[in-house]
Amino acid sequence: MKLKRINTSEIIWLIGIIIMILIILFPIFVMFKYSISDRASVVTGGKPIPLWPYHPTIEQFKTLVTTDRFISAALCSIEVALTSVIISLIIGTPAAYALVRYRFPGIMVLATLLISVRLFPDIVSVVPVVEIFIKLRLINTKIGVALAHSLLSIPYVIFIAMGVFETIPKDLDEQAQIMGASKLYSFVRVILPVALPGLAAAAIYVFLLSWDEFIFAYFILAFGNLSTLPVMLQKILSWTPQHNLLAAISVMLSIPVIIFTFIVQKYMRAGATAGAVK
Repeated sequence: MKLKRINTSEIIWLIGIIIMILIILFPIFVMFKYSISDRASVVTGGKPIPLWPYHPTIEQFKTLVTTDRFISAALCSIEVALTSVIISLIIGTPAAYALVRYRFPGIMVLATLLISVRLFPDIVSVVPVVEIFIKLRLINTKIGVALAHSLLSIPYVIFIAMGVFETIPKDLDEQAQIMGASKLYSFVRVILPVALPGLAAAAIYVFLLSWDEFIFAYFILAFGNLSTLPVMLQKILSWTPQHNLLAAISVMLSIPVIIFTFIVQKYMRAGATAGAVK
């Protein structure tokens, strides 16, 4: 049996891939190492910080999961992020479909204006949004934060969904309507299943945007008892906590995102041909 010869270019590619993997994994390793570090491994008195904790512990995680403030902020962030995903997809998906399927004069100008909303920095947009939300009595409410995050994410959903719908042949719509389906039925039962992979990617993006967003959440929840995790983290940083506590919070912040991504990924795989088969 002959062994396949590996040429120089393949070796270079392999080395490059290994280096990139190490670059990606190193921050994750450091975060996890600090999250399970004991006090002696963090406060070393001028000595070099050990590569691995002297006495690994999960006390930081126990402290977080038994703290009502952290649990309340985590539940608030999850609820706000999921609500933002639902609102953004419900509004952005039909809007993108209409922009792709129904051509009319000025459509590109309209699409550009919708997407250009994100050209403005968040710190510029937060003042008028908060002023409007005060009048609508949406300050210090979860739905207020979710709506604010939806304002940020809907342009991205429209942009992503437009690219998805442009790849779906218009023949699918026409064939469904020839067979007696209404436009709404063909959109919901034929087009959406085919578009699921792209919409799932948009949902992951919206969840990440809402989960990490700080400025709007801070201003909308500034005068109440509610708090999202980024807002709570900012309050914790005000008293300079140890690195192991911050790392434990970072790990806990990552877990819901990973879980949501794995849940949504099945729709990315299952939706590729579902609508075409129907």
